Amino acid sequence: MTCFFVLSRRMELVVARGAGMSVWQIVAPALLVALVLGAISTLLYNPVSATLREKSKRIESRIFGQNQTSFDASGSGYWVRQRSTDGESILNAARSQAQGLRLTAITAFTFNTAGEFRERIEAQSAVLQPGAWKLTRARIFAPNIPPQEFDSYLLPTKLTREQVAERFATPETVGFWHLPTYIRFAEDSGLPAAGYRLQYQLLIARPFLLAAMVLLAASFSLRAFRFGGVSQRILLGIAAGFLIYVFSKVTEDLSKAELLYPLLAAWLPIVCGGLSGFLILLHEEDG
Repeated sequence: MTCFFVLSRRMELVVARGAGMSVWQIVAPALLVALVLGAISTLLYNPVSATLREKSKRIESRIFGQNQTSFDASGSGYWVRQRSTDGESILNAARSQAQGLRLTAITAFTFNTAGEFRERIEAQSAVLQPGAWKLTRARIFAPNIPPQEFDSYLLPTKLTREQVAERFATPETVGFWHLPTYIRFAEDSGLPAAGYRLQYQLLIARPFLLAAMVLLAASFSLRAFRFGGVSQRILLGIAAGFLIYVFSKVTEDLSKAELLYPLLAAWLPIVCGGLSGFLILLHEEDG
């Protein structure tokens, strides 16, 4: 908007229109820049920022301790269903660190190979080791047996570090190029993949979101200065951008709650904002 208002104040837009240039030719360079910046943000900046964000959380965890940097789980926490040579087990953790390699406030239910309940385990924390979860300060509850307490207890698992990281990684800490793998693994494991799908669609749509914002900015700032009403147009442009931002956040929250498809949540604000700017420019250009 600042760029277009400066061009209008210097009468450069009037000269360009007088030379036969249409409003679409004037807006095209800004649209191209927005698409290029959005593509760079998705393809290059996002993978780097996701990696650095995860590393920063690990550093923060090492400096300030476990409790201040753990990722609080929403609802009933994090759930993992796993298999081992002894049967199946289901783990619930209140918090996760290091993309699931460290868990706290553990409750586990184990079953034998026939699917019959065997024991319930409560532990303060768990760390994934090759072939087993190492539980700290564990208490074992089994039918017809008094509760047993262990300072350290090994719960067998076939999960690898990569599989656990894929299950517990938050969408914001996963780079664009790795999101399809996380989505596929979550679906194969029967875990909710809405967050990863939403993040993937948002990153794909980012260049077009910037282009839609350019169309909105142009629709409020290409009018010649001599017609007046500049301050009103600036306020309207800012308000329109803010409304698109709020609308996008609402659709994201609906998608995370599985009330709206991720594809629709990511692209609906872009369609609304882009079409609004396009229609206003079309009206001013062609009447």
